[in-house]
Amino acid sequence: MSFLTPKAPPPPPPPPPPPPVDEARAAALGEEAIMRQRKMRKGRGSTIVAGALEGGAPTSGQPPTLMG
Repeated sequence: MSFLTPKAPPPPPPPPPPPPVDEARAAALGEEAIMRQRKMRKGRGSTIVAGALEGGAPTSGQPPTLMG
C-alpha cells in the first residue's frame, strides 16, 4: 500500500446473536395455526387430495405425458 491511498474503514461489528427460541410457545402457535386452517375448510373444494395411492411410476417405458 502506498502512503497516498486512504486507509480502509474497519469492518462493521457482527450482528447480535438471535434470541433463544421458546419451544413451548412455538408449538402452541403451530397447533393454533393448524386448528385455524382446519376450521376454514368447508365443502368439496377444500378437500385435500393426496394423489394416486397405488403405483407411482409409469410402467410402459415411455416418458409421462400431461394426460397421464
